Amino acid sequence: MPDTWPRLARRARRNRVIGALAALLLVTGAGGYALWPRSLTAEPVMYGEPRFDEGWTLRLRSGGALRLDAIKEDDPLIVSGDGHTIVYVLDGRVRARDLRNGTIHDLGPADRVTGLHTSFDGGDIAVAFPDRTLLANLATGARRTLPGICRISGLSATTVWGAPGCERRGEDSRLVTVRPDGTGAFVGRLTGGLLSPDRRLLAGDHADGVLISDATSGAKVALVKREHAEVLAWFGDHEVIVEASPYELVDIRTGRSRRDPALPDGWISYIAWPGSGDDRLG
Repeated sequence: MPDTWPRLARRARRNRVIGALAALLLVTGAGGYALWPRSLTAEPVMYGEPRFDEGWTLRLRSGGALRLDAIKEDDPLIVSGDGHTIVYVLDGRVRARDLRNGTIHDLGPADRVTGLHTSFDGGDIAVAFPDRTLLANLATGARRTLPGICRISGLSATTVWGAPGCERRGEDSRLVTVRPDGTGAFVGRLTGGLLSPDRRLLAGDHADGVLISDATSGAKVALVKREHAEVLAWFGDHEVIVEASPYELVDIRTGRSRRDPALPDGWISYIAWPGSGDDRLG
C-alpha cells in the first residue's frame, strides 16, 4: 500500500486543523462568557449607570444588579422601553443584546454615530449618523437607511419619529413621521420629545414644565407646570421620570409627583433610562 503514509500525513494535518479550530471556538466561547458573566435575566432593567473603572451596571426593577465590565464606562449604552434589550458600543461596533436569552446582534461600526434608539419592545433599533439613520429589525435581520433623518424621538415596527434636514439650520425643530414605504407626515415644530409606550404621546421639555403632545398631529395635549423640569423617560403610559431632587415620577393626567424606591436616591451624571435612547453622541 504505497499511499498509506501520504494518507496518514493528510489525516494528521486534518486532525491538527480540526483541533486548532475547536480550540479557537472554545477560547472564543469562553471569552464571550467571560465578557457577560451572569448577565441573563428575565427581570426588566430600571436604569443603567457607568461606574468609574468598572464598566456599566444595570439596576433591575427588583433592586438587583447586573455588572457589564466589558463595556467601558465612557462607551454609550441604552435600554429598550420594556427593559429587556440593551444597545451598546463594544470594540468599536454597535451591538444589541437581549438580556433574556443572550442573543447578540452586530449593527455595524460605531464611527460617527450620533444617536441610538429602540422601539419599546427592543425589536427595532435606530442608529443615527450625521446625515442618515440606519434601521434594523432584530427578528428578521432586515435593514434600511433613512437619508436626511438624524435625530430620533421614537420608533415602532411601522413608524419612525425623527427630525429631517440634519445639516439645514432650523430643520432640527421639525418632527416628522416616516413609514417603511418612505411616505411620511409632518407632526409639528417640536424641539424634542420622547414617545410614550403606547405610541400616542410625546413628552418634551417646556419653559413652564412638561409638554405633552399628540404623536400624530403634534397638538398640545397637556402642560404639566413644574419649575426646571427635565423629562428623562416614560414610566408606563401616564407617568414620566423628571430630574428633581433628584428623580421623581410625574403623572401627566393629574400633575402629581411621587418618588419610587427603584429610582436612584442620588443624582447620576450619565444614566440610561429605558426608552430614552441617546442623542448626545458624536
